Amino acid sequence: MSGNDSSGLLCEKSKVPKVSYKESHKYEAKGAEYEAYYQNKAWQRFLWSREQEIILRILEKYFTGKDVHLLDFACGTGRITEFLENRVKTSTGVDVSGSMLAIAKEKLKRTELIESDITAENILKPRKFNLITAFRFFLNAELELRSAAIKELAELLDEDGYLVFNNHQNSGSPWIKLRYAHYLKKNPEGTFNVMSIEQMKNLVKEAGLEIVEIYPTGFFNPPKIPVSFHLNRAIDWAAGKFRLMNRFSESPVAVCRKKKNHKSGASTARK
Repeated sequence: MSGNDSSGLLCEKSKVPKVSYKESHKYEAKGAEYEAYYQNKAWQRFLWSREQEIILRILEKYFTGKDVHLLDFACGTGRITEFLENRVKTSTGVDVSGSMLAIAKEKLKRTELIESDITAENILKPRKFNLITAFRFFLNAELELRSAAIKELAELLDEDGYLVFNNHQNSGSPWIKLRYAHYLKKNPEGTFNVMSIEQMKNLVKEAGLEIVEIYPTGFFNPPKIPVSFHLNRAIDWAAGKFRLMNRFSESPVAVCRKKKNHKSGASTARK
């Protein structure tokens, strides 16, 4: 898979028609299933703890002294939104899944939740947000959807704003490589989604954005071997000190901004 190949698909041979990524989130039970996944998986709980640490560092580094106007894209059940809601001035979440938004509504107190597909019709224009988050979206989205989404988000991003997104199956991770080999053995005609850090850079570049910082997350996830939270935390802390190790993390988090020579409309009131 070349650096310019943004497909992120190691194996795509299935002749069975696939349900689109957007449609796959619209069935009634999706919200409850997604919520249970994060509550029951130790590795996911660890990654979430790291993501919370990273989000706080981003707020401190890029938003100290600023009013934060948040858009949580593909907000799902409100995991990211809930964490940020009381740390920002305004909070907006958008998703195509009604069942996931129903769970989010139970958690959130002061967030505007919108059920909409902004890649089809961006009803949020001409509003601007100086913090846009998009977690667990781009990896699994089809190429056309990835491209459409990043371009719409770039238009909603304020001139001095930042887009933060993750890639939860980085192709450079040795554990993802092992999972792929295991998957391919059992599903020789299946599909296994990955995205490299280079592909992350190429994705944002097409929308006039650039990655200014990457926070590596999740270095040690051997299959079927339980690893304590504290050991994983220590490994992440040690490996994260070396920039060259970024490519080996399983779920890197990227901070993006508009390129300095990129021209767009002036900042617009959020409300």
